[in-house]
Amino acid sequence: MFVFFLIIHVIICFLLILSILLFQTSKGSALSMFGGGGDSLFSSPGGTTFIKKFTMFLAIAFAINSVILTVIYPLRHRSVLYNATPPPIPAAGVEKK
Repeated sequence: MFVFFLIIHVIICFLLILSILLFQTSKGSALSMFGGGGDSLFSSPGGTTFIKKFTMFLAIAFAINSVILTVIYPLRHRSVLYNATPPPIPAAGVEKK
């Protein structure tokens, strides 16, 4: 179960990076390095709305998946400190030599 959510998390991260860096509509977008991209789907008003909604969906999915991974991880991997016993506390009147 943990590996499944981890793979989904990596895919979401990859898509989120692509949607932010590659499909942004500003002057310095990464699409401009491939020959402009000013008349493509992603620079039209409808495309911009789609990219914004897609990026928002990915950001929400990233946050939810992060919480799920945070909850699942301790169930699978326990710390070694859970099995450790605390050191004995010396008696109050005993002096060390």
